[in-house]
Amino acid sequence: PSISSGITELNENLAKIQDGVNTTNGQFEKAINGQAGLTTGLEQLIAAIEKQQAGLNQLADGQGQIVDNMPRLVGGLISINDGQKQLLDGFGDINGQLGDLTKGLNQSADGLDQVSDGLNSATDYLSGLSKNDQNQFYLPQEVLESDDFKGALDTYLSKDNKIMTMDVVFSANPYSNEAIDQVDDIKDTVEKATAGTKLENAEVAVGGITSTNADLRAMSNEDYSKTVLWMLVGIGIVLIFLFRSIIMPVYIIGSLILTFYTAMGINEAIYVNLLGYTGISWAVPFFGFVILVALGVDYSIFLMDRFNEYRDLSIGEAMLEAMKKMGTVIISAAVILGGTFAAMMPSGMLSLLQIASIVLVGLFLYALIILPLFIPVMVKNFGEANWWPFKRPNKE
Repeated sequence: PSISSGITELNENLAKIQDGVNTTNGQFEKAINGQAGLTTGLEQLIAAIEKQQAGLNQLADGQGQIVDNMPRLVGGLISINDGQKQLLDGFGDINGQLGDLTKGLNQSADGLDQVSDGLNSATDYLSGLSKNDQNQFYLPQEVLESDDFKGALDTYLSKDNKIMTMDVVFSANPYSNEAIDQVDDIKDTVEKATAGTKLENAEVAVGGITSTNADLRAMSNEDYSKTVLWMLVGIGIVLIFLFRSIIMPVYIIGSLILTFYTAMGINEAIYVNLLGYTGISWAVPFFGFVILVALGVDYSIFLMDRFNEYRDLSIGEAMLEAMKKMGTVIISAAVILGGTFAAMMPSGMLSLLQIASIVLVGLFLYALIILPLFIPVMVKNFGEANWWPFKRPNKE
């Protein structure tokens, strides 16, 4: 019975063992399933570790780039710091400029006040001017009462306030023809301005060096024609008695006049057209004519008197011999006198320069062109008529 009970107990235990085995088998299935899940998890863990490794590599690269860019970052921070300093300085300048702007605005306000005062003064002046007679000169009352105006009155008015002077300043040279021509304009302007006023019958006089030259020019122009006429008449009478002819003095005087006006034309071309002066000085025609004619007629007498000495030769031969004998004398005299008048050139006075130029040009024209060409041609063409109405001196 003990064996049977032992077998029974053994069977019972075997049943428990079988249940345990079954339980173990179930657990093994779970373990196998868990192991499969663990394998999958391990694979996922390995993949995650690989991703983590890639991320760590990227992080390492990023850290390298950060390290590489740290100097740039530092430089940028330094630049930002410098910029902040400049901005701070700029704000300081702006502060100073704002102060200047404030001062400028204050000055502008003061200027506007002055402009306002000026406009008020202008309004008062225009109001007084509109009430004044158009033919009178208007000055505001405050100007008339000012000390400066009273001082000006003492300068330009006599003590009895009956004589007034006015200064006129020319923009041109006071010695020039342009300024001299304006003297008459000044007189006309004064006459028009005083017409219909209390000064209409006042005596007006224009003084000064320009007015003096204008008066001298007027006197010279009046005397010029008379002087020329009497000079030519006197020279003609002397030549008639000297050469016993009327024809010779006529073309000799004609040659002198031709030379003078040619020299005047050349002189004007030089000083007006070339050098840009306003014109020929008023004294030049008068003195230039007197000097040039006096010298030119001497050369004509030298030549024609020698021509008359060769009365035993024909007219052509006599003129040729006279030119041979007197040509050197005349040219030498022209050169010497030309040098003498050329000494006037450095004087710097325009009138002396122009007179010297006319005399120089006229002398060389007469000595080198008129006497060698014009006079011989006239003598040859007139022939025996050169001594009309007298006769040619008899041949010896």
